[in-house]
Amino acid sequence: MRLTPLALAVALFALPAYAQDEDDCPSDEQLISSMSLAELQHYEYTLKNPEMSFEEACNDATEDDDEKAIGSRQHYCVKRSADYSSYNTDTGTVETAKVTMYDYVTLPRTGTTWNHRIRVEFEPVQGNAMAGLIVAPDVYCGSCTDRQQFDPQTLAGPGTYEFVAALGFDTENGMTSQNTQLVLTRFDVDETPIQMVAPQLRCDKIATTHYSGCRFSTYPSVLEISQSDADVDESAVHLRDAQMRLPGNVGRWSEDPNLRGEPLTRLKNVTAQTANRSAAKELCRSRFPGGPGAGQNCDEYPFASTKQGAALVPEDSMSVKYIDGSDNKRVGGRLSEFFCATARLHDGDEFWVSIKE
Repeated sequence: MRLTPLALAVALFALPAYAQDEDDCPSDEQLISSMSLAELQHYEYTLKNPEMSFEEACNDATEDDDEKAIGSRQHYCVKRSADYSSYNTDTGTVETAKVTMYDYVTLPRTGTTWNHRIRVEFEPVQGNAMAGLIVAPDVYCGSCTDRQQFDPQTLAGPGTYEFVAALGFDTENGMTSQNTQLVLTRFDVDETPIQMVAPQLRCDKIATTHYSGCRFSTYPSVLEISQSDADVDESAVHLRDAQMRLPGNVGRWSEDPNLRGEPLTRLKNVTAQTANRSAAKELCRSRFPGGPGAGQNCDEYPFASTKQGAALVPEDSMSVKYIDGSDNKRVGGRLSEFFCATARLHDGDEFWVSIKE
């Protein structure tokens, strides 16, 4: 019987922690065993609901293409509007409509197949330009190894119409792009009023060898930690203060590129991570000779799993502090999930940390 993540966490709780392999990423079982109840509930929800709804994905959609489209490493939505006119040979009149097309994708947590979705809305302007109109969105995915085109629909009138095509990219490491166009046919006349370009997609088994996955790699990678989250509040306060003090405001996130700190970069080498942790612990001992309080351990920023870790940068580029050990461990688990699953970062990929209130 396959256990749910919550049941699996209970079963694993009493077992010793697994040793991470040289891949540096924990397995799903390891991640699950370290999650809080709230994290487990969110994890189970995402497994049951792998795709965002149209409203979630496209609520703030704009008409920008590529990496400017509304989205994240795991989803995007592009909106485009155009006027459509058709000469009705039966009545000898020109009929017009406003067409709005949404092009959107939500990538699954793991795997290299996904659903490419299209929503098209037609509003009449003059006459009924939708009567007998054949709507056939077309998607081009240059490196896709699995391709399915959208099924065309013949309309009778205005309304909202949904289309879906399954795509896949079976590769150990590669990039692909997706271009979509809307083809409208009426009275044997074809028109293409809308064309769109999706953000670049990277599929790989490099971020972690435990499972393959795809992400929109041109979007910034941002780990969020909240000061109001009781599970990680001590870490959040330390990271916030460190980002304010350290040179270059390293890792500080802002939507405004001019206000962002210098990026952090992922470090996958386990030996180098161990050296960073050892150097951070030595800094804690020298800066806080009184030692940790009960249940505390040394928290370091930048993280040991970055190329800005304690063994790799000057001491004045590091912040260390004794904080609650369980809090520290939870952030470590979230960072692993972020590196290996949410953002799927390769060695040397940049990311930032957003500290929420």
